[in-house]
Amino acid sequence: MDRLAVRVFRALGDPTRYRIVRLLAQREEVACRELAKRFPLSAPALSHHFRVLQECGLLRVRKEGPYHYFRLNRALLDRVLGRWGRWERD
Repeated sequence: MDRLAVRVFRALGDPTRYRIVRLLAQREEVACRELAKRFPLSAPALSHHFRVLQECGLLRVRKEGPYHYFRLNRALLDRVLGRWGRWERD
């Protein structure tokens, strides 16, 4: 669990990825094209941020034809943050 928490916190340490996660936390699912409109980054840069969030497990992707839809893995985020809250008592 510690390695996973480090990967999640490292991913969230980037301001753009943190903002992406904050946006996804407010919505059930967001289309890739909508995220591209909200974050004025090149397609490769945005793709990199999505890949980092996927690799640590925070981002889930659903493909429907040529479209991609992203959702936050809330269970993982809750588990990591919950563990962080107990860290001082361990």
